[in-house]
Amino acid sequence: MMELLFIGILLLILVLTNLIVFKLGRRDRVKRIVYGVIVILFTPLIFKVLLDIIGSFDPGGFASGAISIIYSSLFFINGIIIILIGIVTNSTNKA
Repeated sequence: MMELLFIGILLLILVLTNLIVFKLGRRDRVKRIVYGVIVILFTPLIFKVLLDIIGSFDPGGFASGAISIIYSSLFFINGIIIILIGIVTNSTNKA
C-alpha cells in the first residue's frame, strides 16, 4: 500500500510539472522549448533529492537507486516531449 502511495505522489509531481510548464508556456513555442530544457536541467537535482529521501527508508540502497533512476528517466523523457511539443506547436503571440 505504501509503495502505491509513493508512486502516486511521484506521478502527481510529474503531472504538476506538466501543468506548470504548459500554463507558463501557453502557446509560445520558444517558451515551451526553454521550459523543456529547464525540466531536463532539473533532472539531476530530482535524482539526488529522490536518492536522499528514499535512501533514508531503504538501508540496502538498491531499491532507492532503482526508483531514482526510473523516475529521473521519466522526468528527462518528459522534458524531451515538452521540447518536441514546443517545436511542432505554432506560435500564436497576440498580445
